[in-house]
Amino acid sequence: MMWRVFCLMVFLSLPGCSITHALRVQDGQRVSLEQMLVELGATPLVFVGESHDSSEHHDLQLRVIEGLHATGTPLAIGLEMFQLDSQQVLDDWVTGQLPEAQLVRAYQANWRNLNWTLYRAIFVYARDQHLPMVALNVPQAIIQKVGRGGFTALSDADLQALPPGATHALSDTELDCMAQVYTGHATQRQAMFNLCEAQALRNRVMARAIERYQAHAPDTRMVVLAGALHAHRWLGVPARLQDQRYKVLLPPMPDVDLHQPQAIGADYLLN
Repeated sequence: MMWRVFCLMVFLSLPGCSITHALRVQDGQRVSLEQMLVELGATPLVFVGESHDSSEHHDLQLRVIEGLHATGTPLAIGLEMFQLDSQQVLDDWVTGQLPEAQLVRAYQANWRNLNWTLYRAIFVYARDQHLPMVALNVPQAIIQKVGRGGFTALSDADLQALPPGATHALSDTELDCMAQVYTGHATQRQAMFNLCEAQALRNRVMARAIERYQAHAPDTRMVVLAGALHAHRWLGVPARLQDQRYKVLLPPMPDVDLHQPQAIGADYLLN
């Protein structure tokens, strides 16, 4: 145990990330990153939320990955940034069979408008350490159909590409939560509903992909990298999981009422 703590401290003492502490939501205490990682213990699933265009958040994600990898527990990285049908690209990258230029092209096809350099260090570390990388997200063509016309716009072929239950009617909780978050994205009721269905579909499919990988590799811990909303305990993927053995780490968020920890939607709020 002491060796594991030492490894965590070495990794987290490296320069490059200005996020050095976390608010432990349960009791409101501010703890160091190394203490947070020790407290994660044997948690099999850890969500690390991000603002997609924040290099600081991605630096922090890498440090969490490095720290958890240092404990010796097998580790995989789940990615919102890659769609399910791109899994082979990730497999080839991790095994050293794919040149970086080809990975960058696949990345740009999956994750438009975000500079590759934001994520590069994470991908290079995964390749060099042979850490499995797992595509989690819905194929973009399906999301675009749902965004325009809701679940009813999907063809039989589209539905067959999705896990069972992915297009069930939205729950009241999903509707309420999404409506609160996305009120500024659409003014028409139907457009808002379609957007809610698209976001719910992402959460549901990513949850099933995580569960599928965990069933395949039950002794492997997974770190999931996703936008803060998708990583949110109540609004995102965690709420769609059957197994509740997970922890959520969210980046600094404006206008958070620290006196209402249940509203934060995280176990640790990074700062």
